[in-house]
Amino acid sequence: MGLFNPNAFFLSDVNLLLQLAILVVLILAVFFKSRQSYLRHGATMGIAVTLHTVLIFAIMVPSFVSSAGLFGNPLALSALAILSHAVLGSLVELLGLYLVLAWALHRWNVKVCLGNKRFMKPTIILWLIEIALGMYMYILLYVPL
Repeated sequence: MGLFNPNAFFLSDVNLLLQLAILVVLILAVFFKSRQSYLRHGATMGIAVTLHTVLIFAIMVPSFVSSAGLFGNPLALSALAILSHAVLGSLVELLGLYLVLAWALHRWNVKVCLGNKRFMKPTIILWLIEIALGMYMYILLYVPL
């Protein structure tokens, strides 16, 4: 039984809340970047990516593995949403890990970090799309329409 919806699993609600918290952390990171506080920006993004990584392995991967029954009809809306969320989420996670690791290894050299700028905007845009897709999946799977 979920926190907000009796149809949802408790961990699904926890994940939703923590993903919204990650969104707030991402907004804070953008704020730090706008203030040219690159060390805070990198550290804040590191927190977001770390929390996201923990949630992927603790909640999302087990949920994906247990949702095999939803793939009886691979063209069903729920199956397409889950697969697209998993694929896009994997890409976002890899990009986020790359950027945070590159920052962590060279955090005192802003030039190295700025060299990865071409990956930053696509990563944040894809991450925002991914958050929206995750909310859509929550509604699709747990909110009776």
